[in-house]
Amino acid sequence: METALFSPSSLFADSDDNSADEEITDSQNQNFVERSHQFPGMVLLVREFCFHVLNANLLWPGTFAFAEWLVEHRSWLEGQRILELGSGTGALAIFIHKSLKLDITTSDYDDKSIEENISHNFQANGISPAHPHLNHTWGDAFPIPNPHWDLIIASDILLYVKQYPNLIKTLSYLLKTYTPEVIDSDSTGYEQHDVLPALPR
Repeated sequence: METALFSPSSLFADSDDNSADEEITDSQNQNFVERSHQFPGMVLLVREFCFHVLNANLLWPGTFAFAEWLVEHRSWLEGQRILELGSGTGALAIFIHKSLKLDITTSDYDDKSIEENISHNFQANGISPAHPHLNHTWGDAFPIPNPHWDLIIASDILLYVKQYPNLIKTLSYLLKTYTPEVIDSDSTGYEQHDVLPALPR
């Protein structure tokens, strides 16, 4: 993946949108900033990288609009196994868990510091252990041979035009190899149907 030549945080610095209190910390020589962000119905504390060359460093404005959309259309998410691409800070997944009571797998560029920061943010918001995380760089071989997620979500992931082919490669793999999980009605008391509801556009 092509590295960032600038920090997109400068695009949104000092805005009064959804950010409130801010505290800069240094963990193992990596600068972070912790901010309180207003999501629908709750405030989340999110630690973001002040700068990260792979760009999974901050909370983008579209996250808040997407969170509102998810609340309005929560019935389409209920009962689905969800994978988020480009999770960044993990804030959207945290919101989905706390607000909609859904489980979600986060994923982002294969970089340990991103995974560790997502885990930190889950714990900072009272979720322990953190949800499953998948280290995956778009376009690389997918680490799971039979993906089982019913729904793939993402927000603000199209910054680099050069990464579109890699993103398409990953999405194509996920869609072509998707394996619905069938639960035996004898062992659970109910039967899971593989027909998904039509999602709004």
